[in-house]
Order: sequence, then structure tokens, then C-alpha cells
Amino acid sequence: MAIQRRAIIARAAAACAVATLRPWQAASAQQAWPSRTIRFVNMGPPGTAPDTYNRIYAERLSRALNVPVIIENRPGVAGNIASDYVAKAPADGYTLLYTVSSSFTVNPWLYSKLKFDPEKELRPVSPLLSQGAFLVANNDMPFKTVKELVDYATAHPDKLAYGTNGVGSFLHLIMELFNQSAKVQMLHVPYKGPPLIDVVSGQIPLCVEPAASAIPMINAGKVRAIAYSGSHRHAQLPHVPTISETYPAVAVVGWHGIWAPTGVPSDVVQKLNAALTRITQTPDVQKQIAETGSEPMSASIDAMSTLLSQEKRTWGDLVKARKITID
Repeated sequence: MAIQRRAIIARAAAACAVATLRPWQAASAQQAWPSRTIRFVNMGPPGTAPDTYNRIYAERLSRALNVPVIIENRPGVAGNIASDYVAKAPADGYTLLYTVSSSFTVNPWLYSKLKFDPEKELRPVSPLLSQGAFLVANNDMPFKTVKELVDYATAHPDKLAYGTNGVGSFLHLIMELFNQSAKVQMLHVPYKGPPLIDVVSGQIPLCVEPAASAIPMINAGKVRAIAYSGSHRHAQLPHVPTISETYPAVAVVGWHGIWAPTGVPSDVVQKLNAALTRITQTPDVQKQIAETGSEPMSASIDAMSTLLSQEKRTWGDLVKARKITID
């Protein structure tokens, strides 16, 4: 009888232990990701394109995950400041990086002393949107097509000037790729800001300008569109040919995306990718992206990684061949 009583007491104690664990287990489940504020660290200052697009996604991601999502702007050094900050942040899924693809495909070739390793310390989460650039000229210039531009540049080596927003910028690399493919050499004039206004006034004959800012000026007749950098014609200006129709190697766009510290668990990254993809595919977000001259972009994590590797090789080969340096 004593043995039976001890057995009954042991079973009762075990049952009590299970009962007392259940509230703790429920509380633990409630702390599963996400359970608190998510922070996007943005590579651009407030009001720039990365910041504007990031706010579109932050608002909708907050609703989708039912937690606050805030933006912290850390601009500077072509996205390196923001990237370095997130690379060293806790790998818990609550600090994410919003930046442009060139932070991973171009910067490692241009900056010899990065304080972080983009491939080892940051992992892809999701691409969001892409945007190419238009090659535009002052209306008084004698060329109207890519062929005429190349003929003119060939006849005036190192004389035909083009402006970009800086040495090593994505726009500069587009033109270097164009020069390499067309076997011409134009004179690069780096600006601290957009050179488009100087093209309108005739102070510089040519520039390459992001679609968002180029399209209004083209439609207003302020500048002449020569070609578009993307792999297909832009939906808003289908009459403007692509550069790749003449030089197939020059089919490039820049794109925006989200990255996380490498140690963030894969299930969290997958949840983020799925949520961001659903947001991108909603009609209102696609409309907002299209209105700014960009195109919605979605991909799996593996596909994003493959794209990054391919583009890094392309730009690395170009940077080395053209001897482009910043530091």
C-alpha cells in the first residue's frame, strides 16, 4: 500500500509539474519573433529615394507582423556606414538594413578598407524594386541615337563630356561599361549632386540620370533621351530604345533590398522574405513603385544571393579593367 501511495503521489507531482510548465511555455511562445519593434537602418538621408521607399515597406510590414517598424537613417560613404552598423548589430531579426545593391556588388571593389565583410557579416533577405537610368543629352547636341552618339564620341576622343553623381557611383559605372562596350572614351565630369540641370542649360552635353528624375524632364522636352540602361524598354517611355539593343552587355539596373546580420535564424529570414514579397505584390505598392519610374522586384533568398554574386563579378571585372578607384 505504501508503494502504491508513493506511485500515486509521484504521478500527481508530475502532473502538477506539467501544469506549471504550460503557462511558461505559452509565455515563451508569445516571445517568438517578432515580439517587439523592428528597426530598418537606411543608407539614405530622409527624403531620398531609399528613405521614401523604405517608409512604404515599413508601414505595411508593421501591419503584417503586428509590431512597430521604425526607420533609422545612417547615410554616408555610399551605404557603408549603414551596412557596417547592421553587420555589427545583434543577430536577432530586429535590426535590418535597407540599402542599394551596389553596397554589395560595387563597394567591395572600390573601397579597400571596409570595416566589415559584406558577404560574411550580412545575409540577403529580399529584393524590393529596381530602376535603370536614361542617357540624356542637351537638345542642341547633334546626336539623337546611340549609334550617332558613338560616332560623335569616336570623332572627338576624350572631348565629349558626361556628368554623373560621382566617381564610382552606379551611374558612373553604367557609362564606363558603355565606353568599354562601344570602344569609345568620353570625359567623365563627377558632380556632388545630380548633373541634369547643367545638361538642360547646356553647360555639359550629356549625363546618365535615374529614371525617376529623368522621365519628367524628358517628357517636358527639356532634354533628349538617347537610350535606357535596362534590359527592356521602360514602360513609361517605350519609344526610347535600350542601350543593350546596340550593345547587349550594357543591360543593367540598380536595385533596392533588405539585408540582415548573418546570424539571424533562417526561419526569421524566410518569414521576412515572405512578408516583404507579399507587400511588393500588392497592387497599391506596385502602383507607387511604378509611378516613380521603378519596377517591383521579388525573389527567393537563394535567387537574391545568386544575383548578387553575378553582379559582383560583372562590376569587379569592370572596376579592374577601367582602373576605377576611390581610396
